[in-house]
Amino acid sequence: MRMKRRHIELVRSGSATGVRIPLCVLDATMGAVSTGRAFFFREALDGAALRSSLARVLASYPLLSGRAERDANGVLQVLCNDSGVHFEEENSSIDMASCMLPRNGKPSLNTFLPKASVVRLVGEGVPLLAVKLTHLAGGGSVLGVQMKHVLADGQAYTQFLLDWAAEHRGLPYRTPCHDRWLLDGLADGAAPREGDHNSRFVVASRREKYAMLSRMALSAQRLRTTTCRFGASELHAMKQAATAHLPYGWISTSDALTAHLWRLLGRLRARSAGSVERLGLLVDFSSYLTEIPENYWGNTITCTELRLPVSEIQNCSLGRTARLIRESMSENTAANARDEIAYLREQRLAGRERKVMPRMLYRAWTNLFQVNDRAKLPFYDLGFGSGTPLRCALPHVPIPWAAQIMPTPEKDGSREVHLSLPTATAAALAGEPSWQAHLHKYA
Repeated sequence: MRMKRRHIELVRSGSATGVRIPLCVLDATMGAVSTGRAFFFREALDGAALRSSLARVLASYPLLSGRAERDANGVLQVLCNDSGVHFEEENSSIDMASCMLPRNGKPSLNTFLPKASVVRLVGEGVPLLAVKLTHLAGGGSVLGVQMKHVLADGQAYTQFLLDWAAEHRGLPYRTPCHDRWLLDGLADGAAPREGDHNSRFVVASRREKYAMLSRMALSAQRLRTTTCRFGASELHAMKQAATAHLPYGWISTSDALTAHLWRLLGRLRARSAGSVERLGLLVDFSSYLTEIPENYWGNTITCTELRLPVSEIQNCSLGRTARLIRESMSENTAANARDEIAYLREQRLAGRERKVMPRMLYRAWTNLFQVNDRAKLPFYDLGFGSGTPLRCALPHVPIPWAAQIMPTPEKDGSREVHLSLPTATAAALAGEPSWQAHLHKYA
C-alpha cells in the first residue's frame, strides 16, 4: 500500500523516567539554534523501520525525546518525559537528479529539513530532535535531521546518527554518558580568576543580544553560500608547498587548507595593510581532559583565535601561516578549558547565564574569518542497511566570512568547503576566472 503524501507522528521510546537533567554552562551558551543535515540515499529508506529503530535508540538518548525547561533559578534543564521526536514522512515530485544539480539549479535544502524554531527552545511544543524523511520521485530518499545545539555539538550529533544506524542494523554501540556535571565540575580545577574578562565569551545586555540576533536575521538575506571542492591530489600538493616553506615543526592538511583560504579571502576582503585580521577556529577539547570519558555526549567545543596584520598575512608564506595556525590550535589546553567553564559558572551563579554570547558572533561583521573543520567526522559512514549517503548537505550559515569544511562521499581525503560570504564577494569568487585560479592554484 502506498503511503499517503504526508505522514507526521511523534516517536517515543516508551520509557519516560521523569528525571530532570540540568544542562551544563557550556550547553546554555548555544541558544535556540539547531544543528541540521540532509543525507541523500540512492536507495529508498523504510519509514516504519526507521521510526521503530529510532524509538529503540531513544532509550539510550532520553534527552532527545524530552523537553527543555528552566528551573526556579532560570537554569536550563531537560525533563526526560518522553514527549517524543517529531517525525515527518512525505512523498515528493522531486527526483534525485535534480538534487545533484549545481547549487542554483537544485531544490532548496529547506525542502528536506524538518522545521526547527531558531528562537524557541523551552516548552512542550518544542521538540529537541526532529526528523524528516522524503521519498524522491523515481527512487531514493533524503533523511533530514535537526537537533537543538544545546544538547550536542556536531561531533555528538554525528555519533547519535551512527548509533541510530547501528540500532537499525542490529549492531552494538556504546552507551552514551549524559552526566553534564562532568563538564561543570571542571571549574573546580580552574586557577583563580583575575577580573571579569573572558577571551571567548561576553556578557551582553538584552538590548545588545537582540540587536545581534536581528542583525543575523537581516544580513542572512545578503549572504550567499558558495561550495568549492578540493581533490585529494590538490590538497597533497598544497600541503607539500606549505611544508617546503615550513620554518619548523609539523602541520596537517587542514592547517594548510585553512591557511590557503584565510590568505585568499583576505585578498577578497581587501582591507588596508595596517588592519588586523582574525582567524577563529572551532575545536574539540574533550580529548585533552581526562575528566571527560570517551562516551560523553554533549557539547565539548571551544575556539582558538589567531590575529595577524593584513600585511603580514599577505607577505607570510603558506607554510609559515599554516604553522602559526598549528601553534594557535596547541594553545587549547586543559587549563584554558577549565578557565572557560569557571567563567561560565560564575555567570550562572550571578544570574547572567542568559546574557552570555560568544565573542566570535560580534567579530563576524568586522575582521573575523571563522572556520569549522568537520572533515574528520564520518558523515559518509552513515548507513541504514541500504548503502551510505551520496551527499550530505548543510543549511546556510547566517553569518558572513564563515567556512565549513566537510569530507566527501569518496572518502579519499578530498574536502568540500562551504563558504558563507557577502553576495558580491561570493559572485566574484565563483564567477571570475582570476579568483578561481587563485583558489585552485595547487590543482
